[in-house]
Amino acid sequence: MFLGAGLLFLMSCAGKYLVYSDAPEPVDVIAVLSGHDESRVREAAALYHQGIAYNIMLTTTSQTFGEYDQPYTMLQAEMLRNMDIPEGGIYIAEFSAKNTGQEATGIINRMYDLGFYSVMIVTDAWHTRRVKTIFSDSFGNTGFRVLVHAVPDSGYNKYFWWLSPSGWQHTVSEYIRILGYLIKRDTNIPDYPKF
Repeated sequence: MFLGAGLLFLMSCAGKYLVYSDAPEPVDVIAVLSGHDESRVREAAALYHQGIAYNIMLTTTSQTFGEYDQPYTMLQAEMLRNMDIPEGGIYIAEFSAKNTGQEATGIINRMYDLGFYSVMIVTDAWHTRRVKTIFSDSFGNTGFRVLVHAVPDSGYNKYFWWLSPSGWQHTVSEYIRILGYLIKRDTNIPDYPKF
């Protein structure tokens, strides 16, 4: 009985560790990490309307949608416009990223171009610990301030993740990816000058 209770406690701790979120505070730009999840875009729009920032940046990947094979970023931008985000407040990180670390690179480069010095990264709850680790490393020498924000309705229950197949998928894959990043950490951290 105690062994089972201890195992459940450890599993809850494992899920809770994956979820990281800074307290919201004003920044220059809100950056939405790529993914086929409308909840990230909705949360960014909600933060915009709360006055956290008056600019939203979308990262670019090879993801496409529709029969015309259009970039997914175009669909996200259209979603934002439909949520009353003005065209002039929507920016694209033009660097085509293949992973979370490259998304950090694209955001840093675009922030430098636009003269932004602080950013709030919006992503799914289960993804936030890895994002916090990677972005803290990537932004370390830039002088830019980076906050991480977990989408509250991303469908991940940090305490009872093992009760759903998606909970298992997200939790196990995130720990594998975190471990993979930490093993190659020294070769993954870009050496940006202080902007």
